[in-house]
Amino acid sequence: MKKKWSIAMATILSSVLLLSACSSGGNAANTGSNGAAGNSGSKEKVQLTFTTWGDVNSSSSEQKLADEFNAAHPNIEVKFEPVPGDGYATKLTTSLASGTAPDVFLIGEGDFYAYVDKGVVEPLDDYVAKDQSFDLNMYQQDLIDMERINGKLYYLPKDFNPLALWYNKRIFDEAGVAYPSDDWTWDDLITTAKKLTKQENGKYTQFGFNAGTWEYPIYTYLWAYGTDIANEEGTKAEGFMNSDKTVQAMEQYVDLSIGANRVSPTPQDTETMGGDSSMFMTDKLAMMITGRWIKSDLDKSNVEYGSALIPEGPNGDRASIIAAAGWAMNSKTKHKEEAFELMKWLSGTDAQKLRSKDGLVLPATTAELDQVKATEEKDKPVIEMMSFARKPVTMRSANGPIFKDAFTQALEKILIGKVDVKSALDEAAKTADSKVK
Repeated sequence: MKKKWSIAMATILSSVLLLSACSSGGNAANTGSNGAAGNSGSKEKVQLTFTTWGDVNSSSSEQKLADEFNAAHPNIEVKFEPVPGDGYATKLTTSLASGTAPDVFLIGEGDFYAYVDKGVVEPLDDYVAKDQSFDLNMYQQDLIDMERINGKLYYLPKDFNPLALWYNKRIFDEAGVAYPSDDWTWDDLITTAKKLTKQENGKYTQFGFNAGTWEYPIYTYLWAYGTDIANEEGTKAEGFMNSDKTVQAMEQYVDLSIGANRVSPTPQDTETMGGDSSMFMTDKLAMMITGRWIKSDLDKSNVEYGSALIPEGPNGDRASIIAAAGWAMNSKTKHKEEAFELMKWLSGTDAQKLRSKDGLVLPATTAELDQVKATEEKDKPVIEMMSFARKPVTMRSANGPIFKDAFTQALEKILIGKVDVKSALDEAAKTADSKVK
């Protein structure tokens, strides 16, 4: 998902987990995060903890699931320990290094490879094979495929959200412009964005589209133009990140926010105006590409909004990304069988129904998603974008964060006028490949 904690996660994980190799042979971790004595067969109640980012109130879905799990499992006591704000990556990686990490924790799809690569996540195949009551076929196959790394299953799905195009109906209506359609191209989006961008006394008061620095929407744009920032294997940037196609596409993309006829706020504009969501809800932004989680804020405001398919590229290519968090088991937990029971509970049918009932996320289970499809009208395009989902480099290779960081740093240099697009991407490709080697 669009999580601030994941931006710095790769750097934190790489540096902090070095500490664990110098610790006392993992003995601290093997005592379990709660220090409970005994093993899985002990008559003492097994103590487990699990964590997520975000919601910390007592009525949260995860707290309800924890309470229900405890009631159904008299020999296990689960404690939910969420981390509010932007400190999730730091706290989780530090606790993993010190051997005090929760037994089960949530990881965003962009960091699946990184945690597996560091060996802190337990593979689940043996647990699934031994449990005759648990069937992976109840989940969307695309989600299970995402959660397999190098042929092994490491995560169980919490929920998911494909990216889609969201638009402010009031802005479109006031300008007398038709809403986005299924046959829109990126050229159509840009043309429309120009009509919906306003200036007063030389100052921008309304923007047609947010061409921001978040890499996920940029990836969907590049894919639509038939290019990427790395090869499919995630081993090479040269000839991809700085290819003629990528340079040409990014020159057009950057012009949306810094060109003479720009239609997008700069990062500084967005910050000054309170963020893209705030701009969208206060009729200062007409269109943006994001996930369904935005509904929580939109439905609390008076904005009139709709969703649409992300536009096609010049050759008819359309692309999205599935944002899908997954439950992981601490590879050092003392109570692995019980931890797997908790993971099944947190990703099971009842959990999927509970989280998706307010429409902010989509259920990962096939039957529940079919029910949503049968009744959903307003945000139907969001669900349809699942059919066009692709994996960014961070979901294809352990080198993913290297490519992502090099690319985003190049974009930042371009936007502040330090260097032109081609020079920045040439340098970024060289930097990425040297780090991979």
